Amino acid sequence: VPDWAIALLVLVSILLLLSLFTCLLLMSTCTCRRKSRGKLDLLSQKDSYHPMAEYLQYQSHGRYASPNSKPNPYSQVRA
Repeated sequence: VPDWAIALLVLVSILLLLSLFTCLLLMSTCTCRRKSRGKLDLLSQKDSYHPMAEYLQYQSHGRYASPNSKPNPYSQVRA
């Protein structure tokens, strides 16, 4: 086995170990921050969640009328 192959293997293993250590460090700091503050600001769902009661119910037999349109004279007629 050539010397450069061993050196390359050692270099790759050191880089892999450093990336693994960095990932573990970031995960531990994020979990510690979450425990101390309750939740992360990035994952705050205060503005992203809307309960279904805030949405209007779907009506299948209605007709769309734009806000500036004239009222339809036939809409009041019942058969």
